[in-house]
Amino acid sequence: MSQLRALFISPMGTREKNGMMQRQHQTLSTLCELYDGAVDVLSLGASPDALEKWLQASGLHAKVIKGLYASLARFNTSLWYGGGVVLCNKLRAAHRFRFPLRTPIPRSWIDRYEIIVCYYPWGYNLLRLDHAGGKVVMDLADIMADRHERIGTRRWISLHADDERKILRSASRCMAISVEDSREFEHRYGVQPSVVPFTPPEWRQLATLVTDERPSRVGYMGAPSYHNEIVLRLLARLEFLECLSAAGIELVVAGGICDTVDDSVLQSLERGGARVLGRIRSIVDFYAQISTLVNPVGPSTGAKIKSIEALMAGRKLITTRWGADESLTEAFSSQIQYIEWPIDSGALGELTVKLLRSTAPVDFGAIRKYADESAQALGSILSK
Repeated sequence: MSQLRALFISPMGTREKNGMMQRQHQTLSTLCELYDGAVDVLSLGASPDALEKWLQASGLHAKVIKGLYASLARFNTSLWYGGGVVLCNKLRAAHRFRFPLRTPIPRSWIDRYEIIVCYYPWGYNLLRLDHAGGKVVMDLADIMADRHERIGTRRWISLHADDERKILRSASRCMAISVEDSREFEHRYGVQPSVVPFTPPEWRQLATLVTDERPSRVGYMGAPSYHNEIVLRLLARLEFLECLSAAGIELVVAGGICDTVDDSVLQSLERGGARVLGRIRSIVDFYAQISTLVNPVGPSTGAKIKSIEALMAGRKLITTRWGADESLTEAFSSQIQYIEWPIDSGALGELTVKLLRSTAPVDFGAIRKYADESAQALGSILSK
């Protein structure tokens, strides 16, 4: 298979440190293993130089495509994405993103590559990947259509349902990131894509923490987002912080969300005894500092990356049904405690204290099994 070539289409910049970037790393890493030395990457977000630096830092061996077409595709992406953000999120003049200008992938490229993998649905219509038929593998991640109506926020970008339906019903091989998302795709479009669970790139390092002594400390970490702001405001409530303080438990908060949330929220956290770490250099170091992660997310789609990281580090997790789907429940039943939404801050505090003090064992075999099954699922769909 090393003689065959593969194309990976990336919509992301290289500055993001969120779950989407980690999922992209997971997919591209597997593709590089299957097509050793024969993977090209077309970037729709980052410049070729920035992408080359990211690949080198990530230890991924792939060739970045440069030239006129790559520049046009990236410029077109900036036009519609920037325009969509302004129209949908800023001006509230449109409900969903559209793609007025297309930059069709060259026919010679379709003939050149054995497989064309596109992470996230943006690139499908923009590049007219329908022309490539069954050669295309679409990593849909979460459900993007009609987010405003389903989730109740206008601050997220939203793909039009017609565009999403076109992808699911095309000849492309599609994959979702969770069981619940796959079922939702089937409910909305009559097509149930394969499920490829998320596995953190650092899962082996995280798993080494399983045998470490767990401190009397609970943590929360999140990237900049509207939903993470909601969670952080919840954790800053006095009822929650006082409950932890009375039990001698420290709360630590980390991630890019610390840079974007209102200063008043951070001040409330610190007054209540929490420690605000801000952006951190290593997620392994973060999970080494805590025994339990709180991730009480509201209605949303997609896998919650921090929930999976915590479970694979052998940490306990408090979350809602949107923070850990049934596949995680089956794999890590002894580590997860669910709480109902909307969240009662006092009840959350009591549950956190109870779970932190429990002595339920962690099964290292479950971590290995989850990672292996995820790798097998991804390898299977990319090598068909």
